[in-house]
Amino acid sequence: MNLKSSSMQLTSKERAWLPWFGENGKLSLGRSCYLNKSIYPVIEQTFEGIAATRVQLLKVWANSQWDHLGAIKSILVQYESSGLKYCLNSKCNELADFSELFVIDDKGYILASSYEPRIGKIHDQHSAIKQATNSKRFLHGPYIDRDTLNIGPSSSKFHDEVTLMFYLPIELANQSSLFLCGRVPNDVLGDIIQREAGHIYSESGDNYLFMVDAKFDPNIQYRYSLVSLTI
Repeated sequence: MNLKSSSMQLTSKERAWLPWFGENGKLSLGRSCYLNKSIYPVIEQTFEGIAATRVQLLKVWANSQWDHLGAIKSILVQYESSGLKYCLNSKCNELADFSELFVIDDKGYILASSYEPRIGKIHDQHSAIKQATNSKRFLHGPYIDRDTLNIGPSSSKFHDEVTLMFYLPIELANQSSLFLCGRVPNDVLGDIIQREAGHIYSESGDNYLFMVDAKFDPNIQYRYSLVSLTI
């Protein structure tokens, strides 16, 4: 059988993550795979379709957030610095998925934020800020950020410190480098995928297939699921 999954470049760590014993261990699943080997192509095609649909959902969602931020940026340039906080508060309340909207300079100094305790502090993701400086826009994450936990959830009832961060440069007449940033708790993405479909295979214990070989930030660890995708 000519299967795409047979050519996956899995590391030794990825090949070894299942335990040997138990209902979902290597021995049990190995036997199940052997007995069902004749339907491998059907299973692979099913998962290819699931993965393609979910990748498209996430792309549509991300592009929608960029559109929202672009609209906010066009409004922010009309405000004096004293009015930025009011604008960010208002827009953050309107956009369900963002837990914080804030404006920083190129050193990470927070000039205004919808979450007042962060105003005047340093947003310490300096590598991401540098990357955003060289880009028209930059999406960083998911990564661990304690502030996300402290600020609280947005549209998802599940919540932890895992974070997605949007950076959109703001061009000003005096050539100052500012960035409009949007914080999204990562569980928002989980909810998007959860709404798309229920469990496909009961053995998986998970109904989404994720993720990610981090190129920009190698410190971001793999999140293992039934399949590992590199994007």
